[in-house]
Amino acid sequence: MLTMRDTHTAFDTCHPSVPATYFAAIILIAIFAMQPVCVCVSLAGGLAFSFAARGWRRTLGGLRWQLPVVALVAVANPLFSASGSTLAAQLGSVAIYQESIAYGACAGVLLVATILWFEDAACVLTQDRLLQLGARALPTVTLVTSMAAQLVPQLMRRSQTVRTATLASTAAAPEGSRERGIRVADQLMSWSMEDSIERSDAMRARGWGAMDRRSCYLQDPFRTSDALALLGIALLAAASALLVYVACSQWHFYPTMPRLVAWWGYLPYAALTLLPTVLDLAQRVRWGRLS
Repeated sequence: MLTMRDTHTAFDTCHPSVPATYFAAIILIAIFAMQPVCVCVSLAGGLAFSFAARGWRRTLGGLRWQLPVVALVAVANPLFSASGSTLAAQLGSVAIYQESIAYGACAGVLLVATILWFEDAACVLTQDRLLQLGARALPTVTLVTSMAAQLVPQLMRRSQTVRTATLASTAAAPEGSRERGIRVADQLMSWSMEDSIERSDAMRARGWGAMDRRSCYLQDPFRTSDALALLGIALLAAASALLVYVACSQWHFYPTMPRLVAWWGYLPYAALTLLPTVLDLAQRVRWGRLS
């Protein structure tokens, strides 16, 4: 079953290739941007769009376990990597350096920012949009993906049904025994094989495989505006990647950290991370005025 969402973003009016390209670029840059300013910019952009697309309740709910991860990595890294030149504390024979703490905190924030961008991408690129994106280019992969998304939850529900039935049977083996597991697996295998035959017959009756190229319904056709959006995202992402590489190549944690200075090169990356949030807010203001 295709999943739908209640929230709407500025990407809803675009072809699925536009948000797919954007999130692929932003996630790749965020993963390799191990520099304090770049990491903070990525976190701010991911949080901003998460508030806009997923809501503040879900975002804050995720931060309840994400922020402790940052603290855990920041504390654990100095204990396993005693590197640096500025001594912060001495715990017995273990020396804790400020550079190690900074590296751990930066790594933790990078992890949280990457998770946020993946969550944002999952909110925009729903299953139906992903299927539309690969329907013509990869019809077989699209079919397998859609069927797996439907059949795996169905298999889990049936597994629970079979387990419940065996628990109600006095002739079944005791709970947790090998015989009970074999009974459940055997029933699920029979059930799945029967369904596979029925589904293959139904697909063949509907003409699957009758032609080399399969037609498909496109909910969002590719327009000229989508091509311009892709071009703009590609140019901004390329400029951001180049400037982020320059910033990261000039930064190092060990043995000492250089002083951070204000630099215009952070602006393209900040614009890239805040782009979906700005477009979403502009769209909300526009429709708010129209209504």
